[in-house]
Amino acid sequence: MRSYLLAALLFVPVRAAAEPPPPPPETPETIAQLNKDADSLQQQIKASPKDAELRVKLGFTYMRLRRHDDAQRCFEEAVQLDPKKAVAHYMLGMIYEKKGMKDKALAAWKACLENTQDPSMKDTASRHIHHLSRP
Repeated sequence: MRSYLLAALLFVPVRAAAEPPPPPPETPETIAQLNKDADSLQQQIKASPKDAELRVKLGFTYMRLRRHDDAQRCFEEAVQLDPKKAVAHYMLGMIYEKKGMKDKALAAWKACLENTQDPSMKDTASRHIHHLSRP
């Protein structure tokens, strides 16, 4: 019996390592809270219009709400206010790449690489630059 179980386990399909699981769907309660958070961040931005970090936070909130165009706008505003904001460049690289905007994605990844000290972020940016630079 044990050998049958072992054999069965050996033939169970395994998800590819490069294929991340899909994100869990947000609950209605979570969506309501995220919308409240977005409203609050918008008010904070009105009070502190030069704060790039608030735009990054709002961008991440919009990403969770799947409002990608709004998130893109927030991250673009963040890098206009603080061109060294590596996380905003990182997110723009992801968004542009998903939208098929290869040149903009490449520029965003290069800016991320130049402005981050985080080894993981550097590695990710380098891999995306390599991928996008291939003919």
